[in-house]
Amino acid sequence: MGVTPELSSAELQAITDPAALLDRAWDLEPFFRWPERMAILDRLEELLAGPGVPPAPPERDWRLELLAERAVLLASANRLEEALDGAEQVLREAEPAHAIALGRALLAKGQVLSWTGTNAATREADRALMDAAERFSQLGHREWHGSALLRCGFMVWFQSAGWLPRAQELMREALEVWGPDSVRRGAALSGYADVLLDLGEIDAADAILDEATAEAELPGAQPHAGAFLDWTRARAAAARGDAFTTERLLREVERRSKGEPWFDTHVGSSFYLDAAELLDKVGLRAQAEPYFERGQELSEDNLEAVIATRALLLARGGDPLEALDAMQEIVRGDWLEKRMVWRYTMLTAWAAYRAGRAGAGELAARALEQAIACGGLRVAQAGEPELTAALAPLAEAAGSSSARELMLEGRELVVRLFGTPSVIRADGTVAVMPIGKPGELVRMLALHEHGLPVDVVLEAFFPEAPASAARQRLRQVLTRLRSAAGEVVVRDGEQLRLLPAWVDVREFLVAADRVRGKQGPKAVQLAYAALALHGGPLLPTDPYAEWSLEHREQVEYRHLTLLDLVAGDASRRGSHQEALTALDAAVNQDPNDMRRYSAIADQLLALGRNATAEYLARRAGANMEAAG
Repeated sequence: MGVTPELSSAELQAITDPAALLDRAWDLEPFFRWPERMAILDRLEELLAGPGVPPAPPERDWRLELLAERAVLLASANRLEEALDGAEQVLREAEPAHAIALGRALLAKGQVLSWTGTNAATREADRALMDAAERFSQLGHREWHGSALLRCGFMVWFQSAGWLPRAQELMREALEVWGPDSVRRGAALSGYADVLLDLGEIDAADAILDEATAEAELPGAQPHAGAFLDWTRARAAAARGDAFTTERLLREVERRSKGEPWFDTHVGSSFYLDAAELLDKVGLRAQAEPYFERGQELSEDNLEAVIATRALLLARGGDPLEALDAMQEIVRGDWLEKRMVWRYTMLTAWAAYRAGRAGAGELAARALEQAIACGGLRVAQAGEPELTAALAPLAEAAGSSSARELMLEGRELVVRLFGTPSVIRADGTVAVMPIGKPGELVRMLALHEHGLPVDVVLEAFFPEAPASAARQRLRQVLTRLRSAAGEVVVRDGEQLRLLPAWVDVREFLVAADRVRGKQGPKAVQLAYAALALHGGPLLPTDPYAEWSLEHREQVEYRHLTLLDLVAGDASRRGSHQEALTALDAAVNQDPNDMRRYSAIADQLLALGRNATAEYLARRAGANMEAAG
């Protein structure tokens, strides 16, 4: 593989053969040397306007090939209307024998339509690019054939249609068509790794990136390939939650690319906006801000990308009410990558939950179905692992079987002890608990992952009964339970336990423990994830049960600690309604801590509400009444 040397203006003017100029323009295509290609096409146009131009062979037309090549170049530069006009002109005027002009025009048209965003345009883009691929195959031009397949896979099926398995299939086919010696292979491997990452195949993506790195080190490789590889490796690091590596790689991309012509185009703006989102995702919110600002500066013609990135940043850790407004702006835009729709919905659900709005569970359920439509639940688990896990219980409560599948991970029961107790089987059927001791036994055992000894249960349920009578009564309880609810409790010798179960209280305590030792945005996100599991008062049907006291105390303490954490963070960020929502929940649980009333007053004053005194008087009166 050799690098095509740059020509001086005099050397370019000396070329008088249209075929030689077109060949040179095509040779430069993989290298993002857009200004040079434009200069070559300008020279060709000048040549064709003068006398003595060598005639084209019957299967070629210099003017139409020039128009087609301009359309390809304009599409790459994001000048979509001009590109489409040029491509359509070629397709109208070309003869069936003009295979090069027709194929290149179809390539440009497919690229433009893939960025249009409508279902009809996406279907037409697919037809145009597959038609181009077939024509290039018939010409025996492997480079163009693979390029058309790659663009169809990446631009149509990955970016526009959002069906990732088809994108993976076409991009793999493109790599096979090119073979190991193609100069385009390195950058294509980077894009292929992007698709694998979205599908959750992180190890496979790493293997592809290793291969791409070896390609990038060969003589004559695309000069920008290393930067694209580091960009994709940053995405892989973010998918693993590795904040240090994510930031290091993004800074390396910036260092490699500064001064490159392509970096000051829409590609550079896409990098900066994506970098901001990746850094925010791994908890580096302060480091994300300058990248977002630089992306804004470069995005005069791509404001929708700025709006989308701002919405994502706000939804994950900014003011949730602003985030909901920003998400609505995305919907009003002209174009939306369908592979991103599920993420926008999931982050809208997260913002709604943080804002204390109803409907977060329904939104999360919808996001999961949208992710499945992109390639399966693995898409959601890979793209937003923490938020997907945090919101799955809300989605399941809203009726999502997909969320239940995520939560259970092979277990057999979903048991909720916050709010109205319930037991749901893996297939979604409700296991109706009989009243009295049978239902109480299930709730008691649910608090203990490994179950309880029979003697502990007997002591809790029948403390005054003789041992033989107590055991007989327990057998009756188990029989009643089995008759009403089927197999829910298992007896292993002298141990009683539930079938393998997801239990909200146990999950809450584990999630709350994850917050310990964490600081900043990461701690707040983990706190919200734990709070999403707290669906109401613990065991309201067993308010005085001694077997629940230890868990009840742990839950109440950690719940208040988490609420105070998110309220303090929201207040510092100036997200006053968010802080007020958390403080109000804390006061509902612990109405005797007067410090929170002062904090509530501060938030109300910041929100400009004049009813502060009335609110506090009402709360104080309620406290006095409760105290007797």
